Amino acid sequence: MGISERRDRERERRRQEILLAAWEVAEKVGWSRFSVEQVAAQAELGRATIYSYFASLDALVVALAEEALDAFSKQLAAAPGLTELLDVPVRFAQANRAAYDLLFPAASHDGENTPPADLADIQLKAQQLIRRMQRVSAEDATLGPENKASEAFLAAISMAATVVPELRASTTLRHRWQDFCLRSLSAQSGEDPPDVES
Repeated sequence: MGISERRDRERERRRQEILLAAWEVAEKVGWSRFSVEQVAAQAELGRATIYSYFASLDALVVALAEEALDAFSKQLAAAPGLTELLDVPVRFAQANRAAYDLLFPAASHDGENTPPADLADIQLKAQQLIRRMQRVSAEDATLGPENKASEAFLAAISMAATVVPELRASTTLRHRWQDFCLRSLSAQSGEDPPDVES
């Protein structure tokens, strides 16, 4: 292996160490207090080193958002059925709350917390992934592809469970709630309820 390849490998290793330290900081202090200084301290590096890998705080946060989106997308793609798909956001939030909060930030009404354009694009892609749960419902004959309300409804079932502590903590309770919601939707459409695991 040549010197150039070794340097590239070392640079990528250091970049991953910085990202790992950044996730640890975000989990500890949240995004409102997240800073390059804290990441540098966590990684035991100087601020200048962090900036040599990420030009700004925004660039670092965007890199973290890209990682989070990739992980979230893979989990959605791996879900074998509707129940498991609806559970993905909850399990994602449980495993890495900071990643979930980065992709799906709480609505800001003051206008002061507008994310950088690159981050906003990633957050939009995450929301589009949630809306693609519509495809699964369209394949389920009990919901039907013509039911436009099911897209929002399915997203709401899934996303609400990430913020209700009882639903987030109990898989059984969460699946019962999903079952109730999906059966209610089917009853409104006059069709047989979907087969949902409990």
